[in-house]
Amino acid sequence: MKKPRSIHASTHGRKRDIIHAALTCFTEKGFTNTSIEDVCSQSGASVGSLYHHFSSKERLASAVYLEGIRDYQTGLVAELERHGQAREGVRAVIRFHLEWVENNPDWSRYLFQQRHAMFMADSEGEFARMNADFMARMSAWFRKRIEAGGIRKLSPDLYPAVLLGPCQEYARLYLEGSHVTPVNKAADVLADAAWTALDPATNAKGSGKN
Repeated sequence: MKKPRSIHASTHGRKRDIIHAALTCFTEKGFTNTSIEDVCSQSGASVGSLYHHFSSKERLASAVYLEGIRDYQTGLVAELERHGQAREGVRAVIRFHLEWVENNPDWSRYLFQQRHAMFMADSEGEFARMNADFMARMSAWFRKRIEAGGIRKLSPDLYPAVLLGPCQEYARLYLEGSHVTPVNKAADVLADAAWTALDPATNAKGSGKN
């Protein structure tokens, strides 16, 4: 009974090694200038092993993208669901997003740059499924707090903009090396701004003044 699990773990580990090696190569050389041999050399995998897991360089490149998205989404949802209170949850989203970018700069650049690359075409279905699952869990957490009056009620399309729009802009500057504010300080400021926008008590007072 242990042998199949061991083989599965080994196979999964090998795929992860190849994906991480490919990310390193794509970061250093770019997708076009990276060869399969480069990835094999970086990962220690044979050409046959690489093609066993990925049928082409394009498939490997899309797998790198999807693995980065999966890592980010899984971590963000897990962090959000650790928090029961609205304010703490909102702040956790901001902090996780910026810390993930700080801890994964190569992956973050890759996700920013390659979203609309040609090699992503065959992965759109899986990407859409991942996003649907991610949004369902995020929405469930927020819906519960909105219905309880813990988060300001807005049009659904505004929540991602309020939460992650400023984060995305700061992350872009960070990845370009153009930022001035350290990540931990930026996370505090942007989390305060997001909560100010979503705090029903704050906005009720503002409405009363008008």
